[in-house]
Amino acid sequence: MTPELTRDLIRGLPQNGPTDPILFYRRPVVGWLYRERINIGLRLLPPRKFDSLLEVGYGAGAVLLAMGSSASHMTGIDLDADPEPVHRVLRSKNLTADLHKASVYELPFDDGSFDLAVSFSVFEHLHEYPRALKEVARVLKPKGLFLLGMPAVNLMMEAGFRAIGFKGIEDHHVTTPAQVEKVFSSSGFCVVKKKNLMPLPGITVYYNTLLEKL
Repeated sequence: MTPELTRDLIRGLPQNGPTDPILFYRRPVVGWLYRERINIGLRLLPPRKFDSLLEVGYGAGAVLLAMGSSASHMTGIDLDADPEPVHRVLRSKNLTADLHKASVYELPFDDGSFDLAVSFSVFEHLHEYPRALKEVARVLKPKGLFLLGMPAVNLMMEAGFRAIGFKGIEDHHVTTPAQVEKVFSSSGFCVVKKKNLMPLPGITVYYNTLLEKL
């Protein structure tokens, strides 16, 4: 069964850290966009159960909830989030995860620890994105998969974020999907498939790419 992030699944999830956007997920129209950008990515995953999952930037734990039946062991890292609220939410669904305060630049895991990594809306904040990609590749097993989601970074998107009340977005979004894509190969990845969120013809607001470790 394809994992899916639904409105019911995230009902009651508290905001977890200053950068956590979970409150936007529950808005009438904007919420669908926030959830669908992730669901489009999740639909790229092969229909199988993964042994070990790493989420880079777990926030309120929404993606971990969605992936709960698709991974035997789940791990997450975040610089801002408090792990305890996420542990409580996961326990209420009979799920567990190892959660760490850590940077994607220095993942506290051995080489080849995971067969799947996922990261939504993190890499646009990174100046040293090649370093982050290489670190994700390091902790993946051979042929391991990396599901990477990033918003479009341009003036239109800055205006859109300001319109929904997200202040200072131009200071937070410093790297574009196109910049990251240019270093996939040199960072140890090849592209398996892509699927973007296009709410209107010709307008891409979110990029999802499924990568495989070379």
